Amino acid sequence: MSQNRQIDRSTHYDVIIVGGGPAGLFAAYYLSEHSDNRILLIEKGKKAQERNCPISTYQECIKCKPCNILSGIGGAGLFSDGKLNYIYKLGKTDLSQFMPIAQAESLIDETEQIFNFFGMDGPVYPTDGNAARDIRKAAKRYGIDLLVIKQKHLGSDRLPDHITAMADHIKSKGVVMHTSEEVKEVMVDNNRVTGVVTQRKKYSADNVILAPGRVGADWVGGLAQDHGIEVEQRGIEVGVRVEVHNDIMQDLCDVIYDPTFFIQTAKYDDQTRTFCTNQGGFVTLENYKTFVCVNGHAYQDKKSQNTNFAFLSKVVLTEPVTNNQAYGESIGSLATLIGGGKPILQRFGDLKRGRRSTWHRIKKGYIVPTMTDVVCGDIAMALPERILTNIIEGLEKLNHVVPGVANDETLLYAPEIKFFATQVETTSDLETKIKGMYVAGDGPGVAGNIVSASATGLIPAKAIIANADK
Repeated sequence: MSQNRQIDRSTHYDVIIVGGGPAGLFAAYYLSEHSDNRILLIEKGKKAQERNCPISTYQECIKCKPCNILSGIGGAGLFSDGKLNYIYKLGKTDLSQFMPIAQAESLIDETEQIFNFFGMDGPVYPTDGNAARDIRKAAKRYGIDLLVIKQKHLGSDRLPDHITAMADHIKSKGVVMHTSEEVKEVMVDNNRVTGVVTQRKKYSADNVILAPGRVGADWVGGLAQDHGIEVEQRGIEVGVRVEVHNDIMQDLCDVIYDPTFFIQTAKYDDQTRTFCTNQGGFVTLENYKTFVCVNGHAYQDKKSQNTNFAFLSKVVLTEPVTNNQAYGESIGSLATLIGGGKPILQRFGDLKRGRRSTWHRIKKGYIVPTMTDVVCGDIAMALPERILTNIIEGLEKLNHVVPGVANDETLLYAPEIKFFATQVETTSDLETKIKGMYVAGDGPGVAGNIVSASATGLIPAKAIIANADK
């Protein structure tokens, strides 16, 4: 910091954290427990207990700004099924790129201890290790890989209370939290961060941790471009939310709560995978600025007769076009246009026969959709042919391991898109080329789930403390 610059103590902090999701909360927690730093956390959404989706009242999306599902204390994961995957490498996350594997495993263990401290503990899956290994062996006979990892399930209905308790604890340690306040600009002087600007005022700081979550990916990308920070294209995943009757997947999910299958498709040799399985769960809506997507939740105390999971095809654009984020958004916009502002629902049998679904056809089946604010239609009109082919081939292949997932009655909701398009270049401490500007979580592309986002929040917090001691 420039010695000539006068400091307004009312608006100056040692550390400013942008975003109140898992990454931001864990960074704030660690800093408050292990330092005397004056900390400000800024979140554009609401407090955890004030977040609610009006769909339950209005039966349709009224496009809250910002979306209560995606923004607010607890992040986009607040209304997820509360699934905690304790592994250092999963999907878009690989903590070993920042540290040795042993250290990454230790960091995951430390993250679990913090979750447990705040009561975010639960039954451990797989419930039977031998049975899980047998399922994986059977899958490999069909060329399918099954990832078996340590998992816990908290439930969407219990997360707000847990996160509120964590936020209250952090505030009791002196952390200042501002909600419904959006950071518009990060101030930089002479290649060093100096603070942030919101719609309310300017705040100065020696360190800023950018942890805006998945809805902040574009914003972080813009900051990187403005300040000459390199980014790496990480691709996206595009597909559908699959919904089947509980009877189809109960035996599997009783052993492995969230089975993640990796499948190489025949025609294009692309990777498809299952993700975020919710036994007895509900298909839900995610509202982005210009389009809608679907997701899935599962509750501890409220169950449906169905199981849903994401089925996704990986897309990585290279030369000459590299903007994976824009490509995913264009798919989302087209699907939303065809759906009249709502997700598209189609029976798998109708998709294979090249015909649109109707409510009449769906109601003749035995699967009752858990999401009805949709448009029955033809997903083939919205998704690229390559992705559509991957979905059909992948589900039919998966049917060998999980019989029934490729039944004609199976319901498909579209689109489901996972945006992890770019990863900001950083040091191993997650510091960018701008001195004092750190990143964490999904938005900058360094994490891809609740646990990994939380773990990456600890990395810059520890670095800031260590640097202060030098």
